[in-house]
Amino acid sequence: MSSEWGLLQKKSQKADILQLSLFRTTRQVAIILALSFLFVSGGLVFWQVVKADELSTYTGNSRLTLYGQNVLRGGIFDRSGKVLAMSKEAEEPGSQKYVRSYPTGDMCEPWLGYSSKVYGSSGVEKAREKTLLGLTGGSWLDMLKREFSEEKKGYDIVLTLDADLQKVAVEAMEGRVGSAVVLDPKTGEVLALVSSPRFDPNALEENWESIIGGNNSPMSNHAFSRFPPGSVMKIVSSMVLFQGGVDTGELYHCTGSTVINGQTISEQNGNAHGWVNYDMALAYSCNTYFAERGIQAGDDAFKKAVSGFGFGDRIPFDLSLEKSAISNSSAVGDNMDVNLKASSLFGQGQVLISPFHMALIVAAVANEGTMMSPYLVQRVLGPDQNMIEEAEPKVWRQPLSAAQAAKIKNGMIEAVRDPQGTAGLGMIPGVTVAAKTGSAEPGGSGQTHAWYAAFAPADDPRVAVVVLVENGGAGGKVAAPVATKIIQEALTKKGGEQ
Repeated sequence: MSSEWGLLQKKSQKADILQLSLFRTTRQVAIILALSFLFVSGGLVFWQVVKADELSTYTGNSRLTLYGQNVLRGGIFDRSGKVLAMSKEAEEPGSQKYVRSYPTGDMCEPWLGYSSKVYGSSGVEKAREKTLLGLTGGSWLDMLKREFSEEKKGYDIVLTLDADLQKVAVEAMEGRVGSAVVLDPKTGEVLALVSSPRFDPNALEENWESIIGGNNSPMSNHAFSRFPPGSVMKIVSSMVLFQGGVDTGELYHCTGSTVINGQTISEQNGNAHGWVNYDMALAYSCNTYFAERGIQAGDDAFKKAVSGFGFGDRIPFDLSLEKSAISNSSAVGDNMDVNLKASSLFGQGQVLISPFHMALIVAAVANEGTMMSPYLVQRVLGPDQNMIEEAEPKVWRQPLSAAQAAKIKNGMIEAVRDPQGTAGLGMIPGVTVAAKTGSAEPGGSGQTHAWYAAFAPADDPRVAVVVLVENGGAGGKVAAPVATKIIQEALTKKGGEQ
């Protein structure tokens, strides 16, 4: 009996061990399956939720490209309803039901962009792809109606752009390399945006190699690219003086050059301006005044001023721009030596800023110190022309007070009105124009970049304009006449009604 009992105990122990082993194995398999499920679920959530917007607008997303070929992509219109981009049925039957057409040709390139079966999309066409395909915005009822409609239609986009003003700006820039930016300083609306050279998106696929080739491709948006600003930077440097408590009424004797920390700073063409105060120094564009007085203002005043105007920050806009920077190592000039800072105060050294950002700075001066968030998309309309989205003016930052803005404005008015001012060619009969010129040395043997920044009428600004002619020479001679044509056209519009 005892031997049989021992045998039974051994069998029972083996069964327990086998059962325990089976339980452990089952548990391990269950854990592995659970972890695998969590991993797969996490991946689905990440790619379909977290990364959904990024993937849907990625030009390499073949699903979106294929989907878009059978959707009547929404149109893009200027503020008065003029067609800038539209879809029409393809002439040759095939997998692509619709093709994109651009009635204004190259007038709005490269920022308007293109939508191509071969090369994807760019510009507004890319940034607002989901909107144009009707994949975002609107109520659930709008989306439901759209999904069950016989013909799938995207949403139309109405821009703030004025096509007539854009045409005048394009013609004024003809034959020049550079850009022109026109804003409503009170709202932040983009009224015109020119980059030169341009390309015709209607002939994109045939001319692709020539469009993307060369050192000066029309694909490059010169309004969003960064350049040394030259003396238009003195608008920002004015705020450095104000922040540092510099007495702007005190006279300064300009002899044509000065030495700061062993570095000689000269006036353009060696001009000696004599005794000047702040207003005169801004009007005459006196380098030595701003270099000496800016250094006197101190490091904290410098950093606070440039930060206030948005250097180092991303500009909130429908399209992406590079951040402006004071130096190669610091966007706002941290730990800069005296020599580099002195050069920065009159727009040389390592300062880089886009014409678009400079237009925002000028607009802030025009708008009593308030810098509005710029915007290009005014409204989004559904297939039934119902309102899907509507933009409203928003304040981006407050870089200076109304009194400080008025002080800069007075100096800019003198630049146009004073016979010795650098912006005299920007004068318009019957209109008070406030302007600042710039001639920025790009390095090397090339001519200076010609800048002109202005707003008008000075007492109640309706338009702010920045023109850059790359390697054009003197801003007051080359860029000012371009801006003047644009301002005159803008002021003849009936208040910019939509």
